[in-house]
Amino acid sequence: DPSRNPFTLPQNTMSWDDSLQEWTTATGNAEAAALAQLADGAFYAACPTAGEAGWGIVYKEDHEEEILQADGETVKKVVINEASTLLSVVTNSKAPPEGFWLGGNKYRITRTDDNEECGDHTLKWIQANYPKHGVHIVVTKSQIVVGFFDEDKQSSGNCKKVTCDFAAYLAGEGY
Repeated sequence: DPSRNPFTLPQNTMSWDDSLQEWTTATGNAEAAALAQLADGAFYAACPTAGEAGWGIVYKEDHEEEILQADGETVKKVVINEASTLLSVVTNSKAPPEGFWLGGNKYRITRTDDNEECGDHTLKWIQANYPKHGVHIVVTKSQIVVGFFDEDKQSSGNCKKVTCDFAAYLAGEGY
């Protein structure tokens, strides 16, 4: 029973990278994909796996960005921790004050649904975009699945489908 040990998944990182790839990028319907635990929002698996290419798309280490403040004029340097912005988005269905960042890119939340039908499961779904790119985020009981697409190469709808399919598989396995 995976729920007894919250650290079951990350120990087998390679196999999760491979499973994620099989369900998402290998279909041609996602540019990249990543898995995070709902506990912390930190990615522990990514694809495409060749040369760890997926990690280059989905993740950037903590970095400083100039963030426009509420007054619409003042800019403040803020250290961005992408895992905490992802966790904030899946928890609140909106971006935190510093914005929603993945792979060094600032995304805008465009659609959310707390009751998205994914196979036999009803899961939380969020779509976010930045110019010519987007992500579909699906949340299971303990995991966050993120599918990335490049509008020149994949359709948003197909990326959403493979992301939902993998999340439904995880949900069916008790995750």
